[in-house]
Amino acid sequence: MVLTKMQLGEAVLTSKLGRYTIVKLALEWIDLMKHNKDYKNLAQPELINKVLNDVVTNIANPEKILELRAKYEKRSKMEI
Repeated sequence: MVLTKMQLGEAVLTSKLGRYTIVKLALEWIDLMKHNKDYKNLAQPELINKVLNDVVTNIANPEKILELRAKYEKRSKMEI
């Protein structure tokens, strides 16, 4: 589900997470997804919109971020 700019703005303002938590989750999600093919070739405004949309629609949540971070850390340790 992709939200329009107006819907996204309204979702951020009315979210139970709070603005600062949304920004924190968005930054962590960008860090994890920066090499993903769906995110890697996006312009910065598109990337920010996609990531905020992911956070607001609960695609990117704290549990998912922790799960992916552990997966990537495990993978990087295996490469060493």
